Amino acid sequence: MVLPTMSKRDKLQDSELVAAARALDVELARFESQAEQLEKAPLQSEKHLERASAMLQGLADLDEQLRGRVTALVGAISKVRDRQQAQAEAIHLRAQELQRRTEVFKDLLVRYGALGQNAGELNVQMQQFAQQRQAAKAPEENAALAGTFQALQERMSLVADEAHSLAQAAEEQAFLDVARQADSLRQQLLSARNKMSLLQKSFGGGAAS
Repeated sequence: MVLPTMSKRDKLQDSELVAAARALDVELARFESQAEQLEKAPLQSEKHLERASAMLQGLADLDEQLRGRVTALVGAISKVRDRQQAQAEAIHLRAQELQRRTEVFKDLLVRYGALGQNAGELNVQMQQFAQQRQAAKAPEENAALAGTFQALQERMSLVADEAHSLAQAAEEQAFLDVARQADSLRQQLLSARNKMSLLQKSFGGGAAS
């Protein structure tokens, strides 16, 4: 069985508390033992009386020591209590930070999910455009595709801008994985937009705006 390890600070705190309790227990045992002896001590002679008086004085001294041991134990307990309260406050603050960070992360994921959906729709539309571009022969077909091309280019720019905004927001919040994924999606969109421009140019449709 492997016991959990403790830091030096933990051992020092524990040893202080245990030492104070053990010292009090030892003094209390001595006090009870001598008190029992006093109760049983004979009181039939001058010697008996002197011995009992000395025992009584010894008990008075022990009682004073006991008060000191009790004070030390109370002090050790107070330190442990203060430490526990400080840790509880730290845990509470960390829990609040965890909740805030979780909400931020959820918001970033929602934005990234919407971004991915838009990019997926654009990918389908670009494939359809490429097929229509290949099949277009008549001037009126080319004219219609020019409008489609312009609309796709504008939407791709908007989605790429949103990806850039998301990447910046994620980086500011130190969610670097989300930032990299959003930036990668932005680069893919820009690359696809450039390919569309080249395709349109190859058919004499003009450059992207």
